[in-house]
Amino acid sequence: MSKKSLGNPGRPAASLDRDARDLLLAAATELFAEHGVAATTFAMIAKRAGLTPAMLHYYFTNREQLLDVVVEERLAPLIASVWTPVEVGADPKELILGVVERMLAGIEQMPWVPSTWMREVLNEGGLLRTRMLRHLPFEKVKILGEAVARGQASKTVNPNLDSGLIGFSVIGLVMLHMATLSFSAQVFARKAPAADSMSRHITGLLLDGLRPPSPARSRKTRGNKNK
Repeated sequence: MSKKSLGNPGRPAASLDRDARDLLLAAATELFAEHGVAATTFAMIAKRAGLTPAMLHYYFTNREQLLDVVVEERLAPLIASVWTPVEVGADPKELILGVVERMLAGIEQMPWVPSTWMREVLNEGGLLRTRMLRHLPFEKVKILGEAVARGQASKTVNPNLDSGLIGFSVIGLVMLHMATLSFSAQVFARKAPAADSMSRHITGLLLDGLRPPSPARSRKTRGNKNK
């Protein structure tokens, strides 16, 4: 057999490159959510993906490179999809509804995100925190805060809210609820709520708190539920 026929040792066939790389990234993100980044080894990732450690090292030289890819190719696109539609001048309630719905839609596709966010981004010692800071849409969050402040000035939004914190409140409520969804269901011996129920609960907390929603909000919620 010639050297040419042997190919490049350790390198998968071209047709398998994307599938193998995606399998490894999926395995890594699942394990990060379950065990944390620091406790997840390359051997664990390869085993979860059903591939060899050599293939993992072919795609990702070390953990630092792997973390860069997870942020750039998984978390950053999710953040962009959630916040890009936020525009200056929009109604604050519509902005909040949109952000919550897009976050929940993204989490439905990537259920590992909330646990990883809580552990590796919010936590002061989180290993994804510094990387994520480069992708956080501070200008978009500011737009949301300014919309709330305008609503307060026109007396259509609760004056007790801190407009500078509203963006963090929205993100925090979604991530905390989704990260603890299985745990809370287990503790209270109940079925975990579906995505549409979570959307109504979270937006209800944000927009109405413990007060009954306005007639307009009630009609809109019923309309969305019937779609």
